[in-house]
Formats: sequence, structure tokens, C-alpha cells
Amino acid sequence: MIRLLLSLIFSIHLVFDLHAQVFDSINQTVNGSRHGYWVITGGMIKDKNYVPVAKVEEGKFNYGRRIGEWNKYYPSGKIKSKIRYINGTPKGDFVTYFENGQIEEKGSWNAKVYNGKFIRYYENGEIAQQKSFNDKGKTEGEVIYYYPNGKAELVFETANGLGRGKAIRYWPNGDIKEKITFNEKGESTTSGTISRVNPAVKNARAIIEKKESVIAQGELNIGPLPSAKGKFLNDGYHKTYNENKDILMDGEFLDGKLWTGKHYIYDENGLIERIDVYKEGKFEGNGVL
Repeated sequence: MIRLLLSLIFSIHLVFDLHAQVFDSINQTVNGSRHGYWVITGGMIKDKNYVPVAKVEEGKFNYGRRIGEWNKYYPSGKIKSKIRYINGTPKGDFVTYFENGQIEEKGSWNAKVYNGKFIRYYENGEIAQQKSFNDKGKTEGEVIYYYPNGKAELVFETANGLGRGKAIRYWPNGDIKEKITFNEKGESTTSGTISRVNPAVKNARAIIEKKESVIAQGELNIGPLPSAKGKFLNDGYHKTYNENKDILMDGEFLDGKLWTGKHYIYDENGLIERIDVYKEGKFEGNGVL
């Protein structure tokens, strides 16, 4: 009986010692620099979206520089991204996720620029866009944007980031919407809209609250065409793209502002951070329509 009691006491001490060793092995600093395995919590970064003890991200430091795979989490605790670092720089494969667990983006980094094949998905699992990048971070080869129904929306060729040859934009039903031609400098000319299918927003002008709408941003077409800022866009359905040719705004516009649709927000690395959703001129929240 005494032996059993002593054995139990020894086991309890061993468990506590192991927990103490694990606790002592994380979030350490060496010579003033973060070193070893770290778990960043909401309390550490004072982010009100996270409870103080919730994990925001975790991974290894090597004297203040991130190394290996770092995982980032949503406030719900679900995985948000997996990004690999070498000597403090994102390098190698990465994956980002929607909160429902579906892959949002996957690709590869090299010296803070995209490299190789890149795919972005819709929350329903359909591919939203696919492209490839050269070692300078410029698109190379075929670029395809898709509608949520899986049909191609825009198809064109690139060389070192510039459009080449011809591009075709389609309506969601597969009809050709626009033909674009690129010259040797990557400058584009367009045939204009063909067989418009998506109607303009109707009966909205009288009830839109402009202070809650988002002014049109980005480029309406691929190439050095006029900016879509302000009232460049006619009422109706449009998509705009940022300087990296990533989708920026997608939906119905009214008076040069997003009426019903999505506004894509990217972080400093060019990875999508969130999608702001607007319905009938009002902000509805973050997610996907």
C-alpha cells in the first residue's frame, strides 16, 4: 500500500515536472531576442477580436527571426494560414483558409514575392483565379479568373507581368462580354461591352446611404486603362482589380459606389485578409456572399 502511494506521488510529481518543462520551453528570449517556440495570444498583441488566452499564431523564432512553418488562427480557433519562413522572410509554400476550413489561397513565396503556381478559391471550393509567377514575382503565362459557378470570367496571357496578345472576358453564362488586345508594351484596347446580360441596379438611387457605401477602386480592365475611382463605373455589375491584378471589388455598383457585392482586403504581403460584404448599400459584415 505504501509502495503504491509512493508510486502515485512520484507519478504526480513527474507529470507536473513535464508540464513545467513544456511551459518553460515556449515564449523564451535569449539575449533580448525571441528564440525557440512561441505562441502569440490575443492578450499579447492586445487584439480585441481575440480573448486574452486565445492563440493568434504560433511557430519558431531563431534569435528574433521567424523560421519554419507558422500557423495563424481565427478568433474561433480555426486555422487561418500556414506560412513557411526562412530567416525571417516568407519563403516556400503557403496556404490560407476560410473559417469553414476550405482552402482560400495556396502558392509559394520567394523573397517576399509570389513564385510559381498560385490558386485562389471561393468559399464554396470553386477556383476563383489561377496564375503563375516568375522568379521576379511577375505573372507569367496564362491567367484565368472564374465566376463562383466555375465558368471562366477572364482569360489572358502575360509575360513578365504584362498582358500579351488577346484577352477575353465572359458573362457568367459563358457568352463573350469583352475582347481586349495588348500591344508590345502591354497596353490594352477593348472592344467594349458585348451583349450585356447583368442589368443595372434599379430603384436603388432613392434609398442608397452613400456614407455606408464604398467608392469604386482599382482598375476596371487589365492594362493601363483609366482608374475606376469615383464615378468612372456605370451603374450595374463590374469587377475591379488592384495593381497586382488581384480582384479588388466585385458586384453591383451605383453612382460610382459598391451597392451589393464584395470588397477584398489584402495584407502587406498581398495575401487576402478579409472580404467585406455589402448589400443594398450597407455593410453586412466579413465573409463571402
